[in-house]
Amino acid sequence: MILIDSSVWVDFFSSSPGRAGAELHRMIEESEPLALTGVVVSEICQCLTRDSGPIERLLVLCDMLEPRGFETYRNAAAIYRTSRARGYSVTTIDTLIAAVALENRASVFTLDQDFSRIARITRLALYQF
Repeated sequence: MILIDSSVWVDFFSSSPGRAGAELHRMIEESEPLALTGVVVSEICQCLTRDSGPIERLLVLCDMLEPRGFETYRNAAAIYRTSRARGYSVTTIDTLIAAVALENRASVFTLDQDFSRIARITRLALYQF
């Protein structure tokens, strides 16, 4: 399972997608197992400036991975604290996405460097393309 971060979706939906957007297009065409989490859906939908229907119809095809409860948020906080202790600056949202991915043994496809920092201190797998 590959959890697609909003940074890749932004590239995918841009007027001139880069390598990540092209790779996501390939993954969709080949029906690879793709996932989202609610925070990523929220981030994508916040940025919409055009008709959201086609985009939402594409997003709904992905599996949804959600926090499982208190433990997910506790794990996200632990990732945040460990990152800070190592001198890494990461966002709360990215630690939550990472915690959800770890719980579901999903790799994360992202362009956001926060996830590289998180992968250094956890078992988080990053999708390489």
